[in-house]
Amino acid sequence: MDRTEAVAWQVVEALEQAGHEAYLVGGCVRDKLLQRPIYDYDITTSARPEEVLALFPHTLPIGMKHGTVTVCEADLQFEVTTFRTDGEYKDGRRPSEVVFVRSLLDDLARRDLTINALALGRDGTLHDPFDGQLDLLEKRIRAVGDPLLRFEEDALRMLRAIRFAVQLQFVIEEETLQAIREESYRLRQISRERIREEWHKMLLSHPDTALDLLRQTDTLRSIFSRPTLAVARWERAAAWTALSPPDLALRYCLIFFAIETDEPRMEKNLQGLKLSTALKREIREQYALQAESPVDWNDLRWRQLLFTHGYGAIWRKCLLYAVMHDAQRLDYWTALAEEHRKRQPIWGTSDLALTGLDLIACGIEEGPHVGQWLKRLAQAVLQDPSSNDSQTLLQLVQSGQVVE
Repeated sequence: MDRTEAVAWQVVEALEQAGHEAYLVGGCVRDKLLQRPIYDYDITTSARPEEVLALFPHTLPIGMKHGTVTVCEADLQFEVTTFRTDGEYKDGRRPSEVVFVRSLLDDLARRDLTINALALGRDGTLHDPFDGQLDLLEKRIRAVGDPLLRFEEDALRMLRAIRFAVQLQFVIEEETLQAIREESYRLRQISRERIREEWHKMLLSHPDTALDLLRQTDTLRSIFSRPTLAVARWERAAAWTALSPPDLALRYCLIFFAIETDEPRMEKNLQGLKLSTALKREIREQYALQAESPVDWNDLRWRQLLFTHGYGAIWRKCLLYAVMHDAQRLDYWTALAEEHRKRQPIWGTSDLALTGLDLIACGIEEGPHVGQWLKRLAQAVLQDPSSNDSQTLLQLVQSGQVVE
């Protein structure tokens, strides 16, 4: 037992000693049974939020409206949530109200999937009213109760079901799968940020499985704008992303190239998914480099491209080429990019042996001229890496023999 789990059980014990029921619940129990790494320990209890606040000296009352108090113990944080049932779901995402109850069964019955409707007591008793443990053993994803009702309540549960199937490499039970097909249109109610979060977890896990399930269930259109109906293109996207290392920008580009997305359509997807500025920049870089083939690069071109775009962009370019055109030599292209990274003489003008102050001291006028000279000197070093010493660069400046 690791330290975090030990402290979680201490929180459970404190609740029990105060006369309340308390259990570890949900994902931490699921992952404990699967012997997977556990990152968060959630606790469910019969204690009301105000009783949790009174019991523990260090708490954060965030989420009290929905019955959750964050308990801070031993520099760790645990979400402690009161047994509850949910009221009517008016927006397809959140209940209009929550009702606190004293029954663990009622609390587990409101959860999305059987493998998440699990609670573990301090005495080792597993509370599993919906046979979630059996579904774990049989590698099956199944909704709690009526899947149509579960997905009508919260449409995001459909993507969560797919995401768990992708991450765990489980099969979605047929009734649950059919309900996703029927209710997929409800994903229009869900924010793009929440959809993106689930999609990125799939994309970094087993993207081939993800794309296949998303296409089968017609949920692909909740992620991509007007996705092509050409099955062969999506099959190619699945094959390519399965070959690549788990890098978001790289896998996005492989999908866009596989389904033959032009730049305007790519931009619409980037904006629609509300991707981060950094991720959008990384993807756009590959479109800018589309005409370049690493097969044609000599040493100078490698140095210039690494200087201009950085290692990440050039590494992705090599992997894109390898996956799309030379899949038998993925290791070769990875190693080649790394070799050139190690040999790169400079990554920016700050790596030059002369600084802007040095240039001013030798007579270069302050202002934009200094930056222009630094860029010229950088090009000189890229042409001849051995020239990056202060005396050589100073002589280049004084003689005016610098690459424009």
